[in-house]
Amino acid sequence: MSRKVFTSQKLTIFLSGKEFRVQALVSTFGAKYVFDDGDLPEEARTCFGLEIPASYKGIPMRCRFVRETNRAGSIYGLRFINPSNLLLRQIEKDIAVSGLPSPWMRGLPRLSTTAKHLPVPVLATVNYNNGAFYLNVRNFTLGGLLLDYVGSDFADLKIGAVMELDLVTNGGEKLSEIAVKVTHISAEVNETTGDANRFQFGVKFVSMSVGSEAKYRTMIREHCQGLKSELAPEAAL
Repeated sequence: MSRKVFTSQKLTIFLSGKEFRVQALVSTFGAKYVFDDGDLPEEARTCFGLEIPASYKGIPMRCRFVRETNRAGSIYGLRFINPSNLLLRQIEKDIAVSGLPSPWMRGLPRLSTTAKHLPVPVLATVNYNNGAFYLNVRNFTLGGLLLDYVGSDFADLKIGAVMELDLVTNGGEKLSEIAVKVTHISAEVNETTGDANRFQFGVKFVSMSVGSEAKYRTMIREHCQGLKSELAPEAAL
């Protein structure tokens, strides 16, 4: 059975001084599907990437207004900033009562790069627009990566774009000759000032050298074996 991670609830948000009452999919990390391209209010267009006031069932919260783009178009949501324990407990309670599984079915497990004691890819050197850029790797699967970048250099990147990159692991190993296709873009953008844009890109592997593929698969196998060995003592209790 799929784990319940969202709850469909009403939120109150304030955009450019105007109050909006919206329905969204809420998790302990933020809210999805607050707006889509068809119902995005004019007041929202100057708020991309900005912190906005909002409330959930009367509980005030700090949020960043974000845009995510995939093949179906763009959706707009909220990313919580230092959510209070009161807010998190209320959301967890609502998920327990009326929770929903994630609407995005994943064929492969997503592995976090925060487990630094296990082998993980930590840095991607991406060739784009005749330049080389360094992006952090947030998570990884057998089929692709989630990359993170702060700056405006990728502002014109489109879904479907193909890029070449190298990966560096936390053990100092380098995996070269990797081609990826962009499948998802999440942007925190202040389109008024252009300040410190932040982008996250979901990419899937298109091709990889034989040597790099062997190293990558070995890294995933060792990472999963490490996770399994950590869980084994807990299961025995």
